Amino acid sequence: MTALQLAGLDVAFPEHARHCLGGPVDLVPEDLFAVHQKFALHPRPQRARGVTPGLPSASVDMPQGGAMDIKVGTFNVLNLARPGETFYPDDRPYSLAEFDRKADWIAEQLRRMDADVVGFQEVFHVEALQEVCKRSGLYAAGTVVAPGADGASGPLLGLATRLPVTEAATTIDTFPAGVDVAAEGVALPVGNFSRPVLRARLRLDETREVTVFVVHLKSKRPILADGADDHDPREEALGKARSLIRRASEAAALRFLVLDEIVGNTRAAVVLGDLNDGARAVTTDIVMGDEPSRFWPRPNQKPAYWDRVLYSAHEINSRLAGRDVSYTHIFNGRYENLDHILVSQEFYDRNPQRIGEVANVRYFNDHLFDSRLSDDDRDRIASDHAQLVAELRLRPAPTG
Repeated sequence: MTALQLAGLDVAFPEHARHCLGGPVDLVPEDLFAVHQKFALHPRPQRARGVTPGLPSASVDMPQGGAMDIKVGTFNVLNLARPGETFYPDDRPYSLAEFDRKADWIAEQLRRMDADVVGFQEVFHVEALQEVCKRSGLYAAGTVVAPGADGASGPLLGLATRLPVTEAATTIDTFPAGVDVAAEGVALPVGNFSRPVLRARLRLDETREVTVFVVHLKSKRPILADGADDHDPREEALGKARSLIRRASEAAALRFLVLDEIVGNTRAAVVLGDLNDGARAVTTDIVMGDEPSRFWPRPNQKPAYWDRVLYSAHEINSRLAGRDVSYTHIFNGRYENLDHILVSQEFYDRNPQRIGEVANVRYFNDHLFDSRLSDDDRDRIASDHAQLVAELRLRPAPTG
């Protein structure tokens, strides 16, 4: 007799319910309250007895032997350009000494991150990115690319990887078909990314691969009309609204690209980048998609929702650690998480068919400071963003 029957709940559980409950239905009375919630979520991994709760590794349910860790990171390098070359009209080029200091700083951060895969934002010249990666000593046998980063095309995206590349990095500038469909007289008035999305496919091990998207969505900086007074509060309001419309449009287009990659298959995917908004901002939600809730949709429809959702490594880590003191950017006293690592359900710890899970997330933000509290001046050497690294603990590949 099960605990449910002892409690007077003589319930026959179909196979999908047993799957959602994470195993045989033999719950102790204190677990009864969680039954309905378990129907709405992937099953929670079991924690070994005697392990202290609250630590990032406490809820990692890994079989013994054969596990492998892959670290993925995102790094906004703040206008990485070759010395002596203009990157913005109003900014002077880096001197040789400035570039040397900046390259050394980035290389040291890369060594601290020690990531197998890093997505970069604000790369003006691929040669500059290759130089800093060379100085780090981490990617000599790997691949370092920044397609189109010739200095004349503005700030673009880059990728450094120690994992083998199975599909070369390409950039996507134009929105996928269908993003411009109107409803109730409203359509997205944008058709291209301000910074083209970078996509590559990498090999995790002998049998498994992962698709990596490197992204940089439109910032919150106002888009002002030519000749507009940037001190006019009305112009500021319009400018911020225009920026939001562009960022939301880019988020929807990125969502389309992700869906094309992950729906209806077991392909793993990771999004690395500066989304320029918080973990639960609407634009970030657009990229991630909605998880099924407790009562909706019907249980037999929920697997299709899980198949298309992206999960925030930041939120997974906060749940595992039991706290959240993270930030990747400070502006005018506001501490925000603008930089994100998102993973498909193949790396979600509540998915029984996962190939791995987010074991922990690290934030390299000790170079950031609050200008309202400090008299320090921000220079052009260090980034104005934190670096973010997620450790993905792979399960052993199936055999036979």
